[in-house]
Amino acid sequence: MGEIVKIPEFKIKYSDVFSLRNLYIMLHEMLLEEGWRGLQDAGDHEDIETLYSENVYQKGIHRGGKELWFWWRAQKFPEGKYSSYLKNFLDIDAHVVYLQTVEVVHQGKKMNVQKGEIEMFFRARIESDYGPEKWENHWFLKYMKPIYEKRIIHAEIEKREKELWRDAYRIQAKIKQYLQLRTFTPVPEPFFPRTYGWEE
Repeated sequence: MGEIVKIPEFKIKYSDVFSLRNLYIMLHEMLLEEGWRGLQDAGDHEDIETLYSENVYQKGIHRGGKELWFWWRAQKFPEGKYSSYLKNFLDIDAHVVYLQTVEVVHQGKKMNVQKGEIEMFFRARIESDYGPEKWENHWFLKYMKPIYEKRIIHAEIEKREKELWRDAYRIQAKIKQYLQLRTFTPVPEPFFPRTYGWEE
């Protein structure tokens, strides 16, 4: 595979009370709905998470609490023309620090939520999806690949790049809406009242 287009990295940073479990589930379901799959494309989404790391620190070292890392790697075949040649990739890295469970009262009910700081990094790119025997190892096609991408399917790559920008920023906007951060792209309002990331 060869990288054709790379979208600059963008991130979300949030420090307050939130439900990490519900954020995790919401992000997982959203990627599934948007058609993103794991790198092995097993269909069950078990292979989307490539790393999960958890450390617990005492208060003497710093503010205490847990530190979490999770890395998600997703891929998506865009529909339409050249769908067998182009493939979208999305890398999501999340880093959570000072994570502690706290009890809050919301709408007259006590509930356990997390308090901490989360930072999420998003990197999206388009790669050519082809077998090495078809292009790279072929005596003629390996010289035609740059011409094919820059001349023949250039307009299609630009169209796919715009779609990937929209997909990536839509995911970011939904997470910001979930965390009640300011968004710069319109996101439809939910049909249910805000619950601060908490669902029963």
